[in-house]
Amino acid sequence: MSRWSKGAKAALFTSSALALAVSMAVNAAPSQDRYIVKFKPGKSTEAKGLVKRAGGSVALDLKKHDAMAVTLPAQALKGFQNNPNIEYIEEDAKRHLMAETSPWGLTSVAANTPELTDAQAGNTTVCIIDSGYQADHTDLAANQVAGTNNSGTGNWYEDQNHHGTHVAGTIAAVANGEGVVGVLPNGQVNLHIIKVFNADGWGYTSSLVNAVDTCVANGAKVINMSLGGGRSSRTERNAFDSYYSQGVLAIAAAGNDGNSSHSYPASYDAVVSVAAVDNNHEWANFSQYTSQVEVSGPGEAILSSVPMGAGHLGDLVVGGQSWFDRGVVPHNRFEDQGSGYMPVPMPGQASGALAQCDTSAGSYNCGDMTGKICVTERLADQGGSSYPEIDAVKACQTAGAVASVVYSRAAKPGLQNPFLVDWDNELSIPSVSISRADGLELLGHLGENASLSVTTGGEHAYYNGTSMATPHVTGVAALVWSQHPTCSAAEIRSALSSTAVDLDVAGRDDRTGYGLVNAVAAHDYLSAQGCTGSTGGSTGGGKPGKGGKGKAKL
Repeated sequence: MSRWSKGAKAALFTSSALALAVSMAVNAAPSQDRYIVKFKPGKSTEAKGLVKRAGGSVALDLKKHDAMAVTLPAQALKGFQNNPNIEYIEEDAKRHLMAETSPWGLTSVAANTPELTDAQAGNTTVCIIDSGYQADHTDLAANQVAGTNNSGTGNWYEDQNHHGTHVAGTIAAVANGEGVVGVLPNGQVNLHIIKVFNADGWGYTSSLVNAVDTCVANGAKVINMSLGGGRSSRTERNAFDSYYSQGVLAIAAAGNDGNSSHSYPASYDAVVSVAAVDNNHEWANFSQYTSQVEVSGPGEAILSSVPMGAGHLGDLVVGGQSWFDRGVVPHNRFEDQGSGYMPVPMPGQASGALAQCDTSAGSYNCGDMTGKICVTERLADQGGSSYPEIDAVKACQTAGAVASVVYSRAAKPGLQNPFLVDWDNELSIPSVSISRADGLELLGHLGENASLSVTTGGEHAYYNGTSMATPHVTGVAALVWSQHPTCSAAEIRSALSSTAVDLDVAGRDDRTGYGLVNAVAAHDYLSAQGCTGSTGGSTGGGKPGKGGKGKAKL
């Protein structure tokens, strides 16, 4: 499936749909390279015509510089170099994160702390069952990694779907001075990758059972499954029961439908079911809430690795200072392309004075925003089949703004990564989301000059999902287990739930389980009480519910 109809709105916008849609958009494009074409003043129309005739396309119009970024087949270069309307053509060189970023989720689960390192992680193997692993990624290439392909899915060390590479980055992106870092950042943990998903982003229960068999055969102690489906399987259940009794800890995503339905394999007793929270440690609206949810992990606006070309990032510079590390999330824009909706990020760079679009009356009243960067509060949160983010950005653009910054409302103040659903292809300005705290701070800079940028074609991106929460828990389990290798899977599981930070209502609840996992707390608990300490928390996870439809999916 490569496109969606308007009638499929509610089913479209999960983190897996985003990964799949971006993958298809990238893979559908012909093999071309990206260049900057500098044309003579007044020759923009001629230059664009030349690009089109050469079989290329304009990626970014740099009007102020009489230039444009274009994608072109290599054989077209000579014609550009000899054209009298073109001053020069050069490679559009890639730019990477030059400083290393520790995503907010790592702090939330107490990973990468001086008192708890992954120096002993060589005694642990983590198996990731997903869409592959981009082995040449800057953040992943130095890991101790091997893998297995399932029939028909291609090479495990390639990732057409992007999802598996994002998951792997959260677990084990290496500390190399650039990009991002994972829960296990020092290249010590052993990774085994099993690619079970094709480019369409789904596989079968039988493939998953076979993959788990392969994980165990390759010495896995912890298995990450950022995947699921609505129907339980006796064969699958029996396999997880068997391997749990043999000391293997399987961890899976609770699901992204935002309802009380059970997803499998997460809802089997022998599997840890993981819910998602945002950076304010509030339950994420999309996260399924069931009697099987055991613990929570960071799952909203998670920055991690993706294959080169699939990433897009945002930045906001105020008073000469970048706000990137605070979390400046470029909107995941979807556009109508005729027969359905495809992800078409809106790249661009804009500068101007910061100005507020007033929302005190419960609507967007922006006034004259000509040439300004519009700052406004989100009036409603995404949920179900509602995608209100476009209202804020559209109001800013209509008022003449050159860019839009949307900050979270008081009811849900954390950093959000909502979908910008542009049903009628109306938007043309770059836009980003920031947290409420940052938004309120930004209001203190109104009238000051700032710049906002959204770049595409990179190797890092923000994703949402219980798929993103699960690898945080997997990484913490592996980290803690590496420090306490004589403990059993059940004892590590009990330590994680016993020491989780209680969220939502007091005690265990269906939305966040026993709470947010905490690596240092679990480690200290086992150090103080030993593997067979108090039996608080859960080693089962509750009574599985009845399922619905079909095939396992990301």
